[in-house]
Amino acid sequence: MKSAEDIKKYFQKSTLSTNPDRHEAVYEKIQRAQNQSGAKTPELSGLNLRSKIMKNPTVKLAAAAVIIALVVLGLFEFIGTENSSGVVWANVVRKVEASQGSVVRCRETSSFLPSDPTDYSIAHTTPRYSRKDFYTAGQITHTHYSDFSDSDIVTFTGVYHKHKHYIFGTYPNSKDEVFLEQHEDWTNPRYLVQRILSCEHRELEQKTIEGVLCEGLETTDPAVYGPIPGSVTLLDVQMQLWVNVETQYPVMFEWKVSAEAEGEAAVESEGVMNQFQWDVELDESMFEPEIPADYIDISP
Repeated sequence: MKSAEDIKKYFQKSTLSTNPDRHEAVYEKIQRAQNQSGAKTPELSGLNLRSKIMKNPTVKLAAAAVIIALVVLGLFEFIGTENSSGVVWANVVRKVEASQGSVVRCRETSSFLPSDPTDYSIAHTTPRYSRKDFYTAGQITHTHYSDFSDSDIVTFTGVYHKHKHYIFGTYPNSKDEVFLEQHEDWTNPRYLVQRILSCEHRELEQKTIEGVLCEGLETTDPAVYGPIPGSVTLLDVQMQLWVNVETQYPVMFEWKVSAEAEGEAAVESEGVMNQFQWDVELDESMFEPEIPADYIDISP
């Protein structure tokens, strides 16, 4: 990757689909750690951990899984010690992982989106499928379908109503940690929570969101996107995840990101995810691509 255009492509790819195989592998590590130990240890030093992780990409990936495991073991439950709400982030991880289906609305503005951007999108996600509908003026303009029921192959279908065409393709379900995982989707709550908890973050003061009391975490750690390529000369990140104090489910995710490649501006993006619905039973038929007979296949 040698140009700002390459960085844009990475960000574009990161919105396509999800990689549940890695989620399951991490979750198994969490479960094993939870079964083997019930003890709690003092709070970790994020700064020291960060400096060691960044020296070795392989160690960084392993450490990410360990950190999430520590969350489940209760090592980061200190958030509840300074205020009365007691949001336990271990519970957040458990509940998000156990949710059979989720629905979320996403609004985004970005320098790499098409010239006719949509107003918002609605993402439906299960452990095996995802569907993302994009809306303009209340009408669906296009839909992305992803089928990752096969642990080795991901199937992607994009249906675009404005131009009456569609794209179909399959690609390997990569298990390697790379910058802006091209097989991941930040509208997948499982991936979202895992990434934020696996890098440096800080707690936020309580505030009311959508009528409910919430607590939050914030990260400005570029490592949230994975190992940073050498051509990236600047990557500013701000992400905030807000959780309902009572239900322990996320209610809002906000982000801003800007990137430069070799000194050239590559990406400016910001957005918000809200109106979450959790543990929703979603009919699998909704994840079957609907392609009108007169649409043209423009798959590469």
